[in-house]
Amino acid sequence: MERRRLLMATNIPLESFSIVISILLIICIIASKEHTKLNRLFLWMLAINAFILGCDIFIWIGGGHPQLVGAMKAANFFVFNLGYLLVALFTAYMVTYIRGKGSAVSDKIVPVITAFCAVAVLLVIISMFNNMFFYFSEKGYFMRSPLHWISQAYPIIIILLDMGIILKHSGKLGVKDTFALLSYGILPAGAMAVQIFINGLALVYPAATVSLLIIYVNIQVEQSKRLREKELELTQNRIAMMLSQIQPHFLYNSLTAIAQMCKKSPDKAGEATIAFANYLRGNLDSLTQKGMVHFDRELRHIKTYLSLEKMRFEENIQIIYSIGATDFMLPSLTIQPIIENAVKHGICKKEGGGTICLETMETAENYIIRVSDDGMGFDTAAFFRMNGSMSALKMCVFVLQPSVLER
Repeated sequence: MERRRLLMATNIPLESFSIVISILLIICIIASKEHTKLNRLFLWMLAINAFILGCDIFIWIGGGHPQLVGAMKAANFFVFNLGYLLVALFTAYMVTYIRGKGSAVSDKIVPVITAFCAVAVLLVIISMFNNMFFYFSEKGYFMRSPLHWISQAYPIIIILLDMGIILKHSGKLGVKDTFALLSYGILPAGAMAVQIFINGLALVYPAATVSLLIIYVNIQVEQSKRLREKELELTQNRIAMMLSQIQPHFLYNSLTAIAQMCKKSPDKAGEATIAFANYLRGNLDSLTQKGMVHFDRELRHIKTYLSLEKMRFEENIQIIYSIGATDFMLPSLTIQPIIENAVKHGICKKEGGGTICLETMETAENYIIRVSDDGMGFDTAAFFRMNGSMSALKMCVFVLQPSVLER
């Protein structure tokens, strides 16, 4: 009895502190608002780890109370089986992170480990009936059975396999990441080995908590930092893209044309001013657009731009829209630069102007966007090593795959 009180005085504070650490890490992950696969897997690991620790504390507190045996059996069932799930989740986390580092990992690893854990779960279920791993005494105390070591051997084997995979890809991971991932194998496996020989000492999940803390500091924090840097880079790219679209000469020419209209045709000048404002709004909106945009939105921006160009060149520029598909997404301001290029380098350089055609279509596998014009050609001899020049139709084609873009 004295030994049990000593174990309770050691295990309950240790596991309670581990729960606090797990909850704090969960709060940190949620507060980051970064919804990546790695974060989701890590959150599940932390939540399950905290729940297991809570169940184990309940078993320690409930010991010696026969009326709580049923609840303690249920808690013990969760401790064992969720422990196997935790190992499987770590394998998925490890594989996802290694792949993110550009290293190829077999697709069979996670299913094989999951199946291995499923067998372990089945054995625990059987043990609930034949007591081959554990049982509860008449006084309500958890007791190990002679085959208890088998239940501990399963996660040790899986962890050793995971460690082998980590060491295999250590070159891509680097020293810090390798150490962080290996800690989830070394610390819990060492704790399991101790528990096999020292009955009652609860070290596995506190050790797992320490490992999760190491992973958070060395991997999760760095991952968040890289994501923030990537978002900053994307924002800077959006600003550069927006500035490249709002070119000074186009603004000056458009405003000059509107000023001239104010004297000749005030109503037309008012329409042109609204179109000019919509054009600027479309470019500014691209700064806050993080994902894809619907093609209809891109098409409206293109029509606004071309209406301003037609205002400047009047009958010298003709536009043909052959829109056969609209129900797809694409990056903001993808097509408009190509249209502008056709106007600037094709139509404007051809005496008498010309025609621009925008066409979209859907095939069985792709969405196709085709931009073409019949403006000035270019000398193809240097490029194709052929004589003559091309002054007929010029074309730019986008092929968008629905598997990549949202529909």
